[in-house]
Amino acid sequence: MTIERIAMKLSIPKVVLILAAILIASNLSAEVVTEATVGGGYQSNLFNDSNSTGDKYASIGMGMKYYPSGSTQLAAGAQYSTFTNYGDLSNLTGDLSVTIIATPETSPFTLALTGSMAARKFGTLYKLYDQVGGMAGANFSYRITRWAYLQSSVSYLNNNYTNSDFGSNRGVDIATGVNLTVLGSNSIALKMDYSRRSFDQPTLIQTGSNNSSTKSQSTAEIFDITGVLLRYSRPLGERTGLNLSIGHRQLHVDNDYTVLGYTIDYLSPWTNLWEGMNYSGGLKHIFPKQITAELSCAYFDKSFIDVIELGEVTSETYWRDTRDDQLTTLSFSISKAVSLQNGKQLTPSIYFGYRKNQSSTGFFNYEDLSASISLKIGL
Repeated sequence: MTIERIAMKLSIPKVVLILAAILIASNLSAEVVTEATVGGGYQSNLFNDSNSTGDKYASIGMGMKYYPSGSTQLAAGAQYSTFTNYGDLSNLTGDLSVTIIATPETSPFTLALTGSMAARKFGTLYKLYDQVGGMAGANFSYRITRWAYLQSSVSYLNNNYTNSDFGSNRGVDIATGVNLTVLGSNSIALKMDYSRRSFDQPTLIQTGSNNSSTKSQSTAEIFDITGVLLRYSRPLGERTGLNLSIGHRQLHVDNDYTVLGYTIDYLSPWTNLWEGMNYSGGLKHIFPKQITAELSCAYFDKSFIDVIELGEVTSETYWRDTRDDQLTTLSFSISKAVSLQNGKQLTPSIYFGYRKNQSSTGFFNYEDLSASISLKIGL
């Protein structure tokens, strides 16, 4: 049975039941780590567009990691998020995963096998975005010297939009890279990756230079992405760490490749269809009394796949539009780990975020402010 068929059979309530069953079945000789998280916040722009629609939300979740042996980890989790004014945006998610280290701990070569399944369900207005999917992959690393090692990975992913004829996708990701430690504690990582995706979407027939019409049947469209990322990190003293990165991704598609406009927005199945440069940086500092603060920023220059827009609600005529974005993000978080007498931990966290997007398509010019507070509880 394929991952997709297994995932389709696992509804979110079943994921929760499996989580409970694994916890009950685990014996005392195996290590079990469980935690619960509660939180809430406010986001000023839920849908990433110029309408600037904001709302408050609250969430509760639980997770478990089960270690039947030193080389195997089973994990499961579920989370429910609810919104005050946009009730149908409330959603329930569930996930299961397994990781197996297939090589001895003393070996310079490491092979890790991974697999996961996940599901997400929204209310009636957003049921178009209900999805279920799975992943299977392998990660390889080889230690050349104590200051250099190679890393590679390959994975197959399948994501199915259960209530939509279009947007479901599947494909293969391949990555390879090298990590170096130079001049003491400076770490440099170079990573190259390749992705091939097949998307379900309508068949469009060209009727002119800028217009087209759509048929009722769907077809699978394939696109490729190649990327390279260079990352530098180092400690600044005993309690502070710095990281900087620069990357570029390139789409490899036909010149006439297009997607339906309604999908290039919040929860889109095709938001990954862009190319361009990206830059990011971050600082992490650990204060006394287990207080951790993180500051990060990023800039993305994105050129999206051309978008096909519907002319009128009752019309089958479409027109093509282009979209280029420049997205800037800034975030800050602070958390404190509190140890309890029973050996468990409480970790309250506060998060603030800001995003500004400038787009050649006016509808996607927006700013977004978000703030949240959460409490993670070891059980």
